[in-house]
Amino acid sequence: MAEKFQPPRGTRDFLPEDMAVRRGIFEKIMDVFRRYGYGEVWTPAFEDFGLLSRKSGPEIEEEIYAFTDKSGRKLGLRFDPTVPICRIVASNPSLQKPIKFCYITNMWRYDRPGAGRWREFWQSGVELIGPPGPEADAEMLALVSDSLRAIGVRNFYFRISSRKIVDGFIRQAGIPAKKVVDVFRAIDKLDKIGRNGVMSEMRARGIDAGKAGEFMRLVEDGKSSGPGMEELKDIQKLARSMGAGKISTDLSVVRGIDYYTGFVFETMVKGFEKLGSVASGGRYDSLIGLYSGSDVPATGYGMGIDRLLEIVKPEMPGSHVTVFVSPVKDEVKTETLNITQQLRAAGISAETELMGRNIGKQLDYVSKKSIPFALIVGPNEIKAKKYTLRDMKTGKESKLSLESVIRKLASIS
Repeated sequence: MAEKFQPPRGTRDFLPEDMAVRRGIFEKIMDVFRRYGYGEVWTPAFEDFGLLSRKSGPEIEEEIYAFTDKSGRKLGLRFDPTVPICRIVASNPSLQKPIKFCYITNMWRYDRPGAGRWREFWQSGVELIGPPGPEADAEMLALVSDSLRAIGVRNFYFRISSRKIVDGFIRQAGIPAKKVVDVFRAIDKLDKIGRNGVMSEMRARGIDAGKAGEFMRLVEDGKSSGPGMEELKDIQKLARSMGAGKISTDLSVVRGIDYYTGFVFETMVKGFEKLGSVASGGRYDSLIGLYSGSDVPATGYGMGIDRLLEIVKPEMPGSHVTVFVSPVKDEVKTETLNITQQLRAAGISAETELMGRNIGKQLDYVSKKSIPFALIVGPNEIKAKKYTLRDMKTGKESKLSLESVIRKLASIS
């Protein structure tokens, strides 16, 4: 008995129907990106491990797919497009600013698979590099709003925060600067493990319980007179003027990634909060400087396609084929292939019989595949140069020349 192979854990196969759904979502999102003036970029599937770990540290190896190639180079599969895009910008200092990059791509993390969470996953997003002001951050919220609406998600809301404000709370609570990353990583889990869980994690990370408690009190109180709060108000005002969705300030939002320097946000969909944020991001003004030696203002976000598909669950689209060219007899196969090619050359998606089935079984196939038209070709049709075009939905048939068939199908394709 032959051995059965399955996709590796946390990965999936996508059949044509699945890919048609995904491609439809990709195209709607990419159309939004283009309207905002963003250009698509694509980076290698794997990068130098030193690039990937520069900000996150060597411990990131536990969370990603890292390996050594045949030449002994240590590499890692991309898990976040922001870092490779920073590499591009750092290597090309002459790029005209603002730099407006967008992407829809697959990535990999060595994560525990769950609802909306895969080891190979797809993400869309943008990076806006150069502008330092709140207008750029507001554009992120407007982009997310328009992208979600484009694919049919309406009941979403934003939770915005600022790393600057939370940094201030950490200092105010007396927590040592060397524990800042530990605090961020602990509070980023608030939605999953609750307040008590966050307190326990901070204590486990060596943070004094009294100081941890004071920090949580400041976050929950949500009051700050620092510049970060004014920035959030400006971003909120500008985003609302651009038609962004509902926005509220929630200072417990910090994002677990270390490179954020100011504004951060998460996007939740009402009724699907257990899935987590469907689009997250913020400002990272120091990250490019790690690779270039000179800081460059930057902001961006990523949107999880897999989580969105858990929410929107779009209907499978109909066939992408417009017409099936159906030979009545084997003796007309050559002419049928020629007709099929003429249809394709005219820009019409066409299939023809390849399995040697009779006309009845061919039409059963056409019906099951939801192909809207069948073009029946027999010796009489070839002689008369008039072919039978059947509308599979209505059953109506018309005798038409090939030129007339092309005109009719081209008008509805």
